[in-house]
Amino acid sequence: MNQDVDQNIFETIRHDDRQAFERLFREYYRPLTAYAFRFVRELPIAENMVQDVFLKLWQNRREIVITTSLEHYLFRSVRNHSLNQLDKAKVRSGYLKMQMESDSSHEDYTPFFPEPGLLNKIEAAISALPEKRQEIFRMAREEGLKYREIADKLNLSIKTVEAQMTLALKQLREALKEFHPNVLFFMLTGKGFSGTSCQGGRKGM
Repeated sequence: MNQDVDQNIFETIRHDDRQAFERLFREYYRPLTAYAFRFVRELPIAENMVQDVFLKLWQNRREIVITTSLEHYLFRSVRNHSLNQLDKAKVRSGYLKMQMESDSSHEDYTPFFPEPGLLNKIEAAISALPEKRQEIFRMAREEGLKYREIADKLNLSIKTVEAQMTLALKQLREALKEFHPNVLFFMLTGKGFSGTSCQGGRKGM
């Protein structure tokens, strides 16, 4: 997004346009989660922090003043939230602090966005998996089922499900090795491949 488009979208959100907010959430959720993961190193924590940032954006939409761009505001908010999280956990290292401060000096967040054609190639790579392996992968990543649930549904052992998931991820990474590894990690490990839903800034609210 460019700054003019950013401003237009934020103005519609400021006037209670939930559909615009939903579109914004879907576009930025994965990139922001990948960015947060760099600092906190735990996917559930990274996801929760991004959801918190969107929740606050919606709740404070009429009071927030954005002087740069909406993209920069979102990434900066996630960075600050990550710093607070590390402070609370008392596990912040000098390296992480330096890295986070360095990130605030520029606005190049492109490595955290899906590269052109990635979604189509991911779907093609998944479709090329052996039938049972593909079924297990889709149940885990698209339906969000746990390995025990998949094993029960398919009458398999958990070890078989784990082995098939390991093979699926290995095959997919090989098929998609041309893409940026950070983005690919989140596209393959997140639940679903068509975007994440947000109601008022948090999934499932």
